[in-house]
Amino acid sequence: MNVIPVMAFAIASALAIPAYASDINSSNNTNSHFHEAARLWLQSRIAQTPQVKAAAAQQNSRALWTQAAAQPLYNPELQTRLEQEGSNNNYALEISQKIDWWNQREARSQQQQRLQQQAGQQYQQSLQQTTADALAAIVRYQSAQQRDQLMQRLQQQQQTLTQLIEQRRSIGDLSALDAELALLAQSSLLADIAASQAELSAAAAQLSALLPDWQQQPQYLNALIQQLDNSAQQLSQQPLSDEQFRQLALSHPQSESARLFWLAEQQRAQLSRDSLRAEPTLGVSAGRNGEEDVLGLALSLPLNVRSSYRQAAAAANGEALQAEAEFYVSLQQQQQQLRASHSRVQAYRRQVKQWQTLMSDGGQRSAQLLQQQWRNGDLSTSAYIQASAQWAASLQAGIELTTDYRQAQIQWLSDSQNIRRFLSAAANTNSPISE
Repeated sequence: MNVIPVMAFAIASALAIPAYASDINSSNNTNSHFHEAARLWLQSRIAQTPQVKAAAAQQNSRALWTQAAAQPLYNPELQTRLEQEGSNNNYALEISQKIDWWNQREARSQQQQRLQQQAGQQYQQSLQQTTADALAAIVRYQSAQQRDQLMQRLQQQQQTLTQLIEQRRSIGDLSALDAELALLAQSSLLADIAASQAELSAAAAQLSALLPDWQQQPQYLNALIQQLDNSAQQLSQQPLSDEQFRQLALSHPQSESARLFWLAEQQRAQLSRDSLRAEPTLGVSAGRNGEEDVLGLALSLPLNVRSSYRQAAAAANGEALQAEAEFYVSLQQQQQQLRASHSRVQAYRRQVKQWQTLMSDGGQRSAQLLQQQWRNGDLSTSAYIQASAQWAASLQAGIELTTDYRQAQIQWLSDSQNIRRFLSAAANTNSPISE
């Protein structure tokens, strides 16, 4: 029986490595309703992660600060005075109100609105990054699972090879050295098996940290992987222009968050400059002094003689300039990240397609040829074992290459904000505060 070619076909079938999204017929995969269920499941789990909850709480907090900033800046003050002058009891009642002469309430309100919008962008960034981390963990787990399956099947192949060598040795067809070489190859595989099992455990732990109940819905993992592979069809093979990269960078939550913080710092600098100018306090009083009624008006102005607050205003202006510079730095970094991410996913796409072309049958033809030459005596046992190891390394390279391609695809989806489209527009409705 030709055991090794059968084993090769089993390995290739178990790996099921999709090299190119256009080669995948989505109608043969799970139906769209199941894909939608997988997306909704992932969205609900992402919304429950601590980092997304923290971003949502910050957004709620900023909304309350915005409401508070829209309120009047100063409350009226009530003062009473009672004194005895001889046999007369003198008293007075005064109401005073500080005037927001320079309309600082408007500046404060605009500042808090910018900070609220920034919190919204940070929420979207947290949502996107956590989703990308979850997808990356799913890809890592599936890759580790495939690698472990490959190692287990290679171990079975080595055991079968050892048995075949013993059979041929018993009839004098092979020497004792051939049997020793098979045993050495089998023992050297043990370290790879242990490493694959350790990686599988680490990948499962990482996945559990992000999606604690994934083991209850393992079928959703494959559905999400299929959708990730299908999303590659939307990626144009044409290079993007500088303006396209710039627009993508400008609309990214990280860049938009930096821009909004810059605008908020400008409003804070304006508030600091307004604090240099005095604001009047007006008051009206009524009372009795002896036998006469008293009515009075009061006007007070602060005298900025001990401290002019100019240093604080200058510092706030400097921090606004710093925020502006940081925005442009963030924008530039985001553009470079987009270029690198786009180039990376295109490079992996080409290499994976080439690997798929070379290994279109999963290496079955190579395995058959190797075994045939070994059985015919055209290939020594040592050369056969070495060639079989290269064949297995090629399959493992396919797993790693496809994993890297999927990770690059996730990074591009995150950088270009298409990860929200990948999860459907419903992800935006999860925000605790409507914009």
